[in-house]
Amino acid sequence: MAVLLPLSLFGMNDENEKVVMKIPLKFEQGTKINRNLQEEPIESYYYGLMNTIITNVFSDLGEIFLTVTNYSTGEVWYDTFDSGTSPQFATMISGAPGYYDVVYFTESGYCYHGNIQF
Repeated sequence: MAVLLPLSLFGMNDENEKVVMKIPLKFEQGTKINRNLQEEPIESYYYGLMNTIITNVFSDLGEIFLTVTNYSTGEVWYDTFDSGTSPQFATMISGAPGYYDVVYFTESGYCYHGNIQF
């Protein structure tokens, strides 16, 4: 985790292409009651230098199941992690250009869904 934290300093490469892109997530199930100062308990970023999806979790949501799908190539990646012990998690993907769908399912049945294209 400490190795990935300095990567937030990199935002653009020499050709002014975005190498760190935030993946906007939407809450997809039921009524949300959020009493935290943090707007969403999960943030997701794509780091182009490493072809990695970085997930930051701001509260203990238990086990989180992640699915990343590239609809342009048909590739799918699955990951599971415990947000109580790993508040930051990295998932390696191919980095092939396309339309990516990122879905997080929490242990309590909540769903956070986001899309990104590069």
